[in-house]
Amino acid sequence: MEGFIFATIGAGLAVGLPALGSAIGSGIAGASASGVIAEKKEMFVTGLIFEALPQTAVIFGFVIAVMIVGGIKEDLSLLAGIKMLGAGIAMGIAGLTPVAQASVLAAGIGSTARAPATKVNNIVYAAIPDLSVIMGFVVAFLLISG
Repeated sequence: MEGFIFATIGAGLAVGLPALGSAIGSGIAGASASGVIAEKKEMFVTGLIFEALPQTAVIFGFVIAVMIVGGIKEDLSLLAGIKMLGAGIAMGIAGLTPVAQASVLAAGIGSTARAPATKVNNIVYAAIPDLSVIMGFVVAFLLISG
């Protein structure tokens, strides 16, 4: 029974924290994009791309949460439950990355508005923080499947 409790908490953390990080990141990027399109309406699609980038964390978190939930049984051992909790914590903390990513996105939207040729460069800059999310995902995946 204890394993079941730990695994359930892990699933909640795996999706809940990245959802929070993604919401904050998309909110900040969206606010910046809204300011830009007030002057340059043609920047809407670019702003939308920048606003969507923080959502990758919650997608990875959702996958880990589904994997955890898929492995939960009422008679789950304590060790297995703790491993699933560890996976949820790893994914959850890594999933907060979009909060910091938002500052790169906000600056990138402004930069792209002033110099459209910098769009790809700014998307690359904004994608770099996602490496932390990917590492958290891999560790969580290994904890669940190993």
